[in-house]
Amino acid sequence: MSDTKLVGRRFYVNYGARTNANGRSERGLPQSGAGESTGVGGSTGAGGGAQQFDQPKRGSFFSIFSRSAKPARGSPFVDNTVRTARFTVVSFLPMQLLIQFSKVANVYFLLISALQLIPTVSPTGQFTTILPLSFFVVVSMVKEGYDDYFRHKQDAAENNSPVYRLHVSKDGNPANSSWEKISCKNVHVGDIIRIKDREFVPVDLIVLSSSNTGGVCFVETSNLDGETNLKQRQALKCTSDSIHDISSLASYHAMIHTESPSGDLYNFDGYLQEPGASKTPLTPIQLLQRGATLRNTHEIYGIAVYTGEESKIRMNSYTPPSAKMPHLQHVTNKVIILILVGLLLLSAVGSLAYILWDRGERLQSNGEPRHWYLTVQSNYSLLFFTFVVLFNAFIPIALYVSMEVVKVVQVYFMMNDLDMYDAERDIPCQANTSSLNEELGQVQYVFSDKTGTLTENVMEFRLFSVAGSSVRHPSCPPREDDSIDGSKVMQSVATGMARGALTEDHQQIHEFMLSMALCHAVVPDLSQSTDLSTPNSSNSSKQIIYQSASADEVAIVNAARDLQYVYKERRPSSIILNILNQPSDAEYSLLTLIDFTSDRKRMSTVYRYPDGRIMLLTKGADNVILERLCQDSLLTPSQLSAKKKTLLDITGYANEGLRTLLYGYRILNEQEYASWAQKYAEATTSITNRAETIAHVAEELERGLVLLGATAIEDRLQDGVPETIENLRRANIRVWMLTGDKTETAINIGRTCNLIKKDSHIMVLNDESCKIKGRSSSTADDVALIRTWIDSSIDQFMSLKRVSPKSPILRNSHVLVVVEGRLLSRLEKHAGATDNAQDATTEKLLDLLIACDNVICCRFSPAQKALLVRAVKNRLSKQHSLPGGSSPLLTELQGGGPSTWKRVLDTLLLRPRQSGVTLGVGDGANDIPMLLSAHVGIGITGREGLAASRASDYSIAKFRFLQPLLFVHGRWSYQRISLFVLGTLYKNFCFYGTQAVFQFWCGFSGTSLFEQWTLASNNVLFTSLPVMVVGMFEKDLNRSTLLAVPELYRYGQENKAFNFRIQIRWLLQGMFHAIISVLIPAIFYGGFYRSTPGGSLTTPLFFSANTTSWFQQTLLSDGSGEYQETALYPFGTVSYTATVLFCTIKVLYIESHNITFVHHAVGALTFIVWVLWQFIYSYIWAPKGFFGADTGYEYSGLYFTIVHTQLRFWMVVILTVVIGLVCEDIGLKFFELLSQLVRHGFWGGRQDSAVVDVGGQGGMPVDEYELASQKARIAAKNAMGEHNWANDVSWWQFWEKQHGVRSSLAKDAAQA
Repeated sequence: MSDTKLVGRRFYVNYGARTNANGRSERGLPQSGAGESTGVGGSTGAGGGAQQFDQPKRGSFFSIFSRSAKPARGSPFVDNTVRTARFTVVSFLPMQLLIQFSKVANVYFLLISALQLIPTVSPTGQFTTILPLSFFVVVSMVKEGYDDYFRHKQDAAENNSPVYRLHVSKDGNPANSSWEKISCKNVHVGDIIRIKDREFVPVDLIVLSSSNTGGVCFVETSNLDGETNLKQRQALKCTSDSIHDISSLASYHAMIHTESPSGDLYNFDGYLQEPGASKTPLTPIQLLQRGATLRNTHEIYGIAVYTGEESKIRMNSYTPPSAKMPHLQHVTNKVIILILVGLLLLSAVGSLAYILWDRGERLQSNGEPRHWYLTVQSNYSLLFFTFVVLFNAFIPIALYVSMEVVKVVQVYFMMNDLDMYDAERDIPCQANTSSLNEELGQVQYVFSDKTGTLTENVMEFRLFSVAGSSVRHPSCPPREDDSIDGSKVMQSVATGMARGALTEDHQQIHEFMLSMALCHAVVPDLSQSTDLSTPNSSNSSKQIIYQSASADEVAIVNAARDLQYVYKERRPSSIILNILNQPSDAEYSLLTLIDFTSDRKRMSTVYRYPDGRIMLLTKGADNVILERLCQDSLLTPSQLSAKKKTLLDITGYANEGLRTLLYGYRILNEQEYASWAQKYAEATTSITNRAETIAHVAEELERGLVLLGATAIEDRLQDGVPETIENLRRANIRVWMLTGDKTETAINIGRTCNLIKKDSHIMVLNDESCKIKGRSSSTADDVALIRTWIDSSIDQFMSLKRVSPKSPILRNSHVLVVVEGRLLSRLEKHAGATDNAQDATTEKLLDLLIACDNVICCRFSPAQKALLVRAVKNRLSKQHSLPGGSSPLLTELQGGGPSTWKRVLDTLLLRPRQSGVTLGVGDGANDIPMLLSAHVGIGITGREGLAASRASDYSIAKFRFLQPLLFVHGRWSYQRISLFVLGTLYKNFCFYGTQAVFQFWCGFSGTSLFEQWTLASNNVLFTSLPVMVVGMFEKDLNRSTLLAVPELYRYGQENKAFNFRIQIRWLLQGMFHAIISVLIPAIFYGGFYRSTPGGSLTTPLFFSANTTSWFQQTLLSDGSGEYQETALYPFGTVSYTATVLFCTIKVLYIESHNITFVHHAVGALTFIVWVLWQFIYSYIWAPKGFFGADTGYEYSGLYFTIVHTQLRFWMVVILTVVIGLVCEDIGLKFFELLSQLVRHGFWGGRQDSAVVDVGGQGGMPVDEYELASQKARIAAKNAMGEHNWANDVSWWQFWEKQHGVRSSLAKDAAQA
């Protein structure tokens, strides 16, 4: 194969510092046209040795300097330093400033701060925004710096860890070579290093030699992919045979050419060429990746190929997916934009009102300002910005920072929930993000993998079909079919073999058992083996433990061992078997191994048997193997009969939900194999597109197979899966199962896990149902047939769901669609050919699938899983704009699509819409694309490693833990975040709305009602804690009720706690309380009376019996002096106190459902802090002008006078709060209750179901928590009929109170 297009890196073995003419040590730079190379050599210079190697005609010079990677001195390759820290001392400040002010909110408040610094613009002081903004920015920066400091410490520990590198003596004598101890960061490409047992691998290296026989070594990759099973790696035979000790290592020479660095952990291409020899391919079997740990091997020698930031694990870690944003945040952002528009509009109206008022009211006849807060010259040009500064805090400055704190606490409760703790494996719930907590409470579609997610991924070999018989494994109990006991079959084969007279059936069974024992990539782990006496042998042997990344392969090899075909040892080029307890072992020479891939869906091996035959063994999915079988006319009658029986058996196995594999074989002649092996060798040494090239060459060999037999493996369901799926269905969550299994297996698993009900209507989309005959040459014809099936299925779906053609009443029929992956591939191909990303056929199919109750996708590859999830998510996003946010089919079922007028009305009334949130669940690395494509990704910490759980947003140990995660924590988080955001917006409108109302009494001059620093402290000191408390601890319903009544989960799906209508209501409530906070004090303090002609400015200031009120003496008077400055403070204090009480009482007590001691403590603390602030601040108040321009306030010592001598102050505050809460909040709740009574009558016919009595079983006491759950389940069964109230939150709250279901702060009553 030509190397004219090779791109990658090239270097030479052996590493050794050679001395140049100047006496300096050099590593050697790349030779021109030789790609990347590092010149090395012992006694022989690299340059001279290089002349003996084949040189590529053209190469490319490759180097990486990204992510601060530094090239080693004198080398084009980066050094081995890694840096996970994001910042350095120099870059921290500028990068953090860039990050912090990339947030729109921070930029907004920075602009406000700049406006405040302009003289005469800010009515609230010059530093009242910049200081709080600086505080929040500094807090965020300190948090980032703190995290980064520990990253630096971890980096330093790793970079300075000891490594032993080969040092070749300067005299050129290999015998004088030694190992020098260096830091890990000083390892360079081309260095040869030594690694001992249980040491971690410091670089990506190629194994040259191992202390184990045949160059074999074992590594544990739990730090890379979470898999704890040992993986075998093996040096090339040419290097293993040549290198025995340090002397032979120092004198070894070769050239290595590898692909360019990449983040692909599972593929590696390259070749090694010794002087004068042909190229030997390098595969992942020779590569040890950085971060792996050497196990069960005394020591190995390896050569570094990728260092530092170019190592695979480091490059893989720098490809994070795009950040996910929750739906609730999208709505919040829109509301904030709406508030900003309203703020600008209000500022424009205020500016216009001031201009109109100022023309006749500002100046007296002598030219002096009529009021103390006015200036002689009016500056209309800056007035708009004065109002912008005055009203800027309508947008909460601390919303997102506080929300992060709240979400971190929510995550703490998730991770410490015992209901989601797997005690058997010591695995709690883990959260890799806190930004999507509320999304867990709005899920409508769950996309689940099968193996390891719904099942245990513990494979148990059950049956195999061979020679026309179905054979049971000895551990499989007797069955009612025609299967026979495997142990008896093996005894019969052993007897025939001992006599030297195997029948044709026995010979076929023997060949099939050999294929089970030979066709795999399993590694025997002798370190974990146990000594057992073999019952049929006089010798003592070991019960070997096998390791593999595939649980299916381990199960098959274990089954072969149990049936006396024992795989004992894997050597570099052969496998040792003991067959039927014979006294001597048999050696089978491994000529070629073609690995299994998700695209090929098969694995092949070529062996030379002891009798000299060259045998191709292939195993794989049934649809793949069947396409590659030879014609029936070439089979013997017995082979043809066995084939028919095997095909019948695998159909039966699949119907039972067993995982099936087919085995085929072909005998090769020497010439045929030699010709093919030459092509395969060229393919395996290709640097570019190696996988595609190998697959193409393998296709030439894997044809004309003879069917040997089939295996059937059981993967048991996890505990609680059927119940979980049923409860998800009750919660209106549609579950889709995506699997690579065949259709029959997937359908049977669907029935077992309750995805398919007894009365389900199943519609299957495959070649047979669409009447597609084989591999059609015309994609357009295939798509036309698929379109016909979709149209007929939609009609069938509508007829199944409708009671009558025009009736909006729907049947409770369960419809499920089964889709095969190859059909999706055809639609993809057609869309690509027509340059249409998603044509009408695909959209129709998606609409049908979205409308169905459940979907099973079989024969899906990982890429197809991700593609489908993205397509559904995008389709739901488009449908989200429709009322109800559902599939067009569901919309049509519910009475047709909305008219234009109805759309406008729904928009004006801000009616809530469906959430359309998707959730992916998987346990393996192949599920990662699906998890990243969904709105929320849930990783199952299973037996396939930690790759999925690390890449997911949240991880749990069992599928059934989805119930507490979604129904409890998800719903609580949604309710809490909703209440937190609503409360935050409300308190800002309630407090800062008083500034807008007050403008009616100050001529719209932009005068602030409050002193500047008291105003600036509102969000930080006086109103932040109440909303954070409800955001952390709010529980509208108890855990036991939420788990017993899944219908309550629909509350979040329908956006009932957070939508535009609710937000507008809260904002209007805030403005109403702001108006009350100004209006009531103004009424009681004479704000609506005219000044009397005899009024005197020297009248006692604080609310005397004089008919001239302080209000008229100051704000409405024509005088000036200290009275005006001191009078604004008491009036602002009354309004301020009222707003603090409004925010505290409404959020903590009126809107909260579980009031605990924390609520009382925070409420009391908030008010005490407010009072203490006033006392302390009034005595440390600095003279006016200290902070800049005159503020119009005089604070010193006034608060004590107000609260101590003026009873009217407290009376007005209390009256204001009572009137505001009674008129608005309590009145609103009364009308809500009245509305329920009108709709449903007295309790909607529920009074008979309100009281539920559950006694202990058999006189045994019932746990309080379980008792509450049982009561809730019984009550939910009665929640049907004319008034279905199963998802009515308010009624269940009443039910909990009536039954005394208690809820504590962090956990429910009686929960350990």
